[in-house]
Amino acid sequence: MADHGPLLATWADVDPARHSFDPVEMSVAVRALVPPPPPPPAFRDGGWVGFSEAFAWVESVSVILADRYGQWAHRWYWGPGESGFVTDRIPTPAQAPTFVVDSLLAWRRWLENLAERFARILPSLDPARAVGAGDVVAAWEVAVAELMTVAAAPVVEYDDDWPGWCEITLRWFLTATGMPPEQAQALLDGALGERLHRWVPLTAVEVGEVAERVARAVLSPSGIMPAGRVGNWPDTWPQGWPSWRATNTGWSAG
Repeated sequence: MADHGPLLATWADVDPARHSFDPVEMSVAVRALVPPPPPPPAFRDGGWVGFSEAFAWVESVSVILADRYGQWAHRWYWGPGESGFVTDRIPTPAQAPTFVVDSLLAWRRWLENLAERFARILPSLDPARAVGAGDVVAAWEVAVAELMTVAAAPVVEYDDDWPGWCEITLRWFLTATGMPPEQAQALLDGALGERLHRWVPLTAVEVGEVAERVARAVLSPSGIMPAGRVGNWPDTWPQGWPSWRATNTGWSAG
């Protein structure tokens, strides 16, 4: 993920429902809008040559697309599953239009997929639909676990960027519930912390731990907490570790 351009901090920044888009029109327009790219960066004489030129081309395409289709398109090269940095995949001038079209469509499809998931998941979090507090907590945990798995799946085998994808997907989801972006980021900083490490495969244990922590952070201030169960190591995740629900560990007190 690049460090320049719009932050896309909230779901409103990228929500397809807020940004109309005609893929057919785009496929035609891009061929006239995209400038020819420079040669790919190359390592010569102990250093990289052409990197700044390549990055400048990527940014110029980003500005063109964002001006025409909205700020979400600034990250046209963010489609999950596209391995490596975009500057490592600079196309030839003849290939550039197709490269940009395919990349932007992949990015749009990813956002549309998230939109469909959000639309399906969000109603399940409504406390009015739950029988008890435990159902609300369970719904949040299931939602977070699903979104983490979906976010990490396309990239975990290709590069080390999957922790970032988990974070941004969960931040978008939290802001989609109406949570302010600063609060969402602070919540995730506490829930994720150092638990997700690059170069280390994501495990079900980590997904479960984060899902519990996010649910706890979201629901504790509202007073929605599940009833604890008494006993040795109740409600455990794999490997026998107790969850924060356990009443005999002190965790449930905070």
